Amino acid sequence: MAISTFEGVVKDGQIRLRDDVRLPENTHVYVVIPDLESSPRARVRSPRLVHPQQASDFVKQVVEAVDDAKL
Repeated sequence: MAISTFEGVVKDGQIRLRDDVRLPENTHVYVVIPDLESSPRARVRSPRLVHPQQASDFVKQVVEAVDDAKL
């Protein structure tokens, strides 16, 4: 796979290459953004048991609700 690099800017939400760059329609491109500062994302991890043998303490029981509970 051959790789070419072109410089451009984003204007009105679209990537604009320099005027002398012409790419054929439907050309597959990859966009690499240098030096872009992004805000850190929150990372939510799954809880882990300290003692995996306690997993049986967290077994769920499914109880189906009755439509006519007469409450």
